[in-house]
Amino acid sequence: MSDEIESARIQVFGADPQHAEFEARELRELLRELDGTQVRFAPPEVPHATTDGAKGSELLTPEVVLVLTTGTLALARTAIKAWVEVRKSRKVRVVAADGSVTEFEGGVSGREVKVLLDGRSDRSGTGPVDER
Repeated sequence: MSDEIESARIQVFGADPQHAEFEARELRELLRELDGTQVRFAPPEVPHATTDGAKGSELLTPEVVLVLTTGTLALARTAIKAWVEVRKSRKVRVVAADGSVTEFEGGVSGREVKVLLDGRSDRSGTGPVDER
């Protein structure tokens, strides 16, 4: 194992700011379980100048940024990918210090697969069925 420390910015997206913050907190707790990993919320970015009376866009952005410092970014990426794939609503962008970007979008969870399979095998009450 190398003594090199890697860092990355992790953008966690949600349906709205509260959802993004909830998801970011959950991901932060997961990543903290990895040995040698530190994760914290990034300080809020300074809003761009707005016209008088205009609301800043930072209130409407459904994204929360975490700062990750770790000995192995590859392990953290693997953990992030596994976490994201649990729900379709999850979306994360990892921006490494070297500028490389990796995006992860949620898949279909095991529970959703079960519902889909149960719905396919038992079509009663699920709507119109084309019987030929």
